[in-house]
Amino acid sequence: MPNVWDAMKKHEAEQAATPPAPDSPAPPQSAVVAALAKPQAVGSVVGPVSVNGYAPELCTHHDRGGAIAEDFRGLRTNLLAQYPDERFCLLVTSAEKGEGKTVACLNLSMVLAERQERRTVVVDCDLRAHQVVKLMHMENAPGITDVLHGKARVEDVLRKTAYPNLLVIPAGDAGKGEIGDLLHRPELEETVNALRRDFDYVLFDTPPVGLFPDACMLGRAISDALLIVRMCKTHRETVESAIRLLHASNIKPVGVVLTHRTHVIPGFLYYHT
Repeated sequence: MPNVWDAMKKHEAEQAATPPAPDSPAPPQSAVVAALAKPQAVGSVVGPVSVNGYAPELCTHHDRGGAIAEDFRGLRTNLLAQYPDERFCLLVTSAEKGEGKTVACLNLSMVLAERQERRTVVVDCDLRAHQVVKLMHMENAPGITDVLHGKARVEDVLRKTAYPNLLVIPAGDAGKGEIGDLLHRPELEETVNALRRDFDYVLFDTPPVGLFPDACMLGRAISDALLIVRMCKTHRETVESAIRLLHASNIKPVGVVLTHRTHVIPGFLYYHT
């Protein structure tokens, strides 16, 4: 799809050539985010980012000048072009298991964190798999389930990363029988609204939409989704079914990311649905 990549490069060149608007208002900040933005003794990074124990699949962290990192920057450019204020809240889901959904979510978050004047948060809302914390080698609790239970505040569960402006909310512990109830609680919408207010980029990693209803249940609070599809693995009918499920829940698929190349470090291609 050379036309897509040509459009990406043209947009990046236009962005670089356009001077910033004078006196543009900064996004609102809560006391929590302002406090986290202060100089930190642990986890702060000046200059090159440390390896910090992250999984090798997070190639935008380990190989920041590599081809796949550049692919993710292209994805970032396309996403930002869709939002006039360059702020968004997205579900990141897939049609099936094993498509690289969480890997794509975290790699995208790390190139978003390159915009140092902006703040990014990843929420591990795959309450069964907990892949975010596994890939980033973090403790799983407390997490978003504790917030939904009313046992913790959002600021209590935010975790620092190797990037000062990238934070993570783990999944926390939830029984399989209570996941549906948790995602129907009013605290969910309150939490999403608070994160939208305090962060520029909010990414919710969710289970595959074709296997579990979790992503669709989030549709009342989050209206946009990024669909991850593994090239040469997922059938076209499965992808179309996933898109229909999202639309039925009033969720707009803003794009599809195709993953391929190897089993460990996938390549990425982006296009609009």
